Amino acid sequence: MAIPARLGLVTLGTVDHARLRDFYLRLGWPLAVDEHEFCVFRTAGALLALYPRPQLSAEAGGGPQAGEGFRHCSLAMNVASPEEVEAALAAAVEAGATLLHAGRRMEWGGYSGYFADPEGNAWEVAHAPQWPLDEQGLLVIPNQP
Repeated sequence: MAIPARLGLVTLGTVDHARLRDFYLRLGWPLAVDEHEFCVFRTAGALLALYPRPQLSAEAGGGPQAGEGFRHCSLAMNVASPEEVEAALAAAVEAGATLLHAGRRMEWGGYSGYFADPEGNAWEVAHAPQWPLDEQGLLVIPNQP
């Protein structure tokens, strides 16, 4: 049996759960689950969960020593235009993010910038004209010949 190619949930291991939860609330993202040290935000695609790093590390089998290993990733959101990239980056910074890289034209033909949430998780905001968005804001990747 093949593993399905789908992403339903991205979980970030948090250092200060309340601070990170409040950051995503300030971005205006709707909560789907809000329990003691676990919360889930709705997005246009996969859900975003926040869970304390030591518990996530232990749950994933790495134990407390895995710690920083959960930070070596970036998350991405695609928007409909370069102007929306700029607006999203500005909104993130206003909510408490750190701008990692200002929006700029990319060699692959799009426009992209990066911010980090208050715990250093890197987010790319990108406009990829070759990959349009559907009515729900999800990427439509054309079939390759």
